[in-house]
Amino acid sequence: MGNRMSDTSDTSTKATSVDRSSTAKPSDGTLTLERRGIAHVPAGQRYGHPRNQFTVRFAPVIYLAGIYLGASGGPLGLGFTGSVTAIVLANILGSIVTGLCAVMGPRLGMPQVPMGRAPFGYFGNFVPALLTLLMCIGYYSVGTVLGAKSLADLFNVAYLPTVVVVAAASILIGIFGYKILHAMGKLITNVSIVVLTVVSVVLLFHGGGPGVEATATGTDYWLSWSVLFTAVFGYTASWAPYASDYSRYLPENTKPLSVFAAATAGLFASCTWMMCLGAGLITLMPDGDVIDAFGVALPEWLRYIVLLTLGLSAIPHNSVNLYSGAMNALTCDVKLPQWVTVTIAGVVGLVIAIVFGGDQFQANFLLFLHVLSYYITPWVAVLLIDYYVVQRAGRKIESFDNFYTPNGVFGRVNMAGLIALVVGVVVSIPFMANDFYTGPVGAALGGADLSYFVSGIVAAIVYLISRPRFAPRSALER
Repeated sequence: MGNRMSDTSDTSTKATSVDRSSTAKPSDGTLTLERRGIAHVPAGQRYGHPRNQFTVRFAPVIYLAGIYLGASGGPLGLGFTGSVTAIVLANILGSIVTGLCAVMGPRLGMPQVPMGRAPFGYFGNFVPALLTLLMCIGYYSVGTVLGAKSLADLFNVAYLPTVVVVAAASILIGIFGYKILHAMGKLITNVSIVVLTVVSVVLLFHGGGPGVEATATGTDYWLSWSVLFTAVFGYTASWAPYASDYSRYLPENTKPLSVFAAATAGLFASCTWMMCLGAGLITLMPDGDVIDAFGVALPEWLRYIVLLTLGLSAIPHNSVNLYSGAMNALTCDVKLPQWVTVTIAGVVGLVIAIVFGGDQFQANFLLFLHVLSYYITPWVAVLLIDYYVVQRAGRKIESFDNFYTPNGVFGRVNMAGLIALVVGVVVSIPFMANDFYTGPVGAALGGADLSYFVSGIVAAIVYLISRPRFAPRSALER
């Protein structure tokens, strides 16, 4: 393995938007303002335990989006059992993808998206970094709208001041960064596990409603099952570009299996729990709104606590998106301090939430995010192939200063990675299925969107084949 990059490396500080006074020491308090940006974390400033990967993956999912997604199997005619099987299997795959990315954090000591400079080149990596930045701001806006609406309805107050308060709190937490996000993750996880356990027990005793049994049969049933399966996988796998942002401070000698197990289990547990709650609740009101179903099964005091928990939990979810969005902006060589990028992203998302936060906001904006997310699986596939095959799970990595300069061994643009990304997306177009566009294969499958799997497999193969020919010569010598 090459020499480690020192914290005062001239190359790093010139090539990244990082405050050079950064000293994220283990002794710093939770409310210490993080200034490191995307700079490599030296061995002497590493800390933490892999078990914290469970809570930092679990907490951001505890808001209403997972419940809505899990409930979508009801209108498809899957019933409770069909919905749960699709949810569980899809979440296993999606969580594994994120867990594999989280493992890279301790070894490389940098956020997730900057790692893409190895397979895409320094400037070539701007493409996935910009797309991920847009996705982060988008999910922050969705979380802000959902959280603000929940709290406004619960307390019978106006939406506008509520959305401003939710956004301000989200920005503030995001500004302080890594440590407070881990601390909030522990708090939200502990509280939500208690609340969700009580709700689950009450629902079990209450029993299902008229929507328990599947109404779809035969081929229609399996097509509907595939629709939910692919939608859930796309949602869960979309957490992969965030993964190493929250594991990069762990000591380099942390066991990869421990990081993988904790990160995978945390994301799987929260996604599956929230979605299965949605699948169970919608059986009570098959033709209604899943949130209204809380009032059918729960006593008023418990319904109040649940909606309050989900509303407030949207705030740290938003902060995670703002923080990771800042990492992506810095990866595009934005010459601003980390806290400024968080604030700007938060204000932009707040404007979106205010201007477009009407009745159709969620459906329309989630469609936009769904279309945007088509780059994720081919990007992840290329990144994982480069790390686990080319770099041999980080054992054959070059010195870290190469990640922070256009003149490093990875080159300015690595056409092999970009070709694989583009080809993966293009080949998968016939398999796409959404409200904006449905390809011929997607239509034949009744709306099942298999494009995520096709694009990932194709991108991985194309990268392995094209790398010897199109990658920079310096990169091939790795």
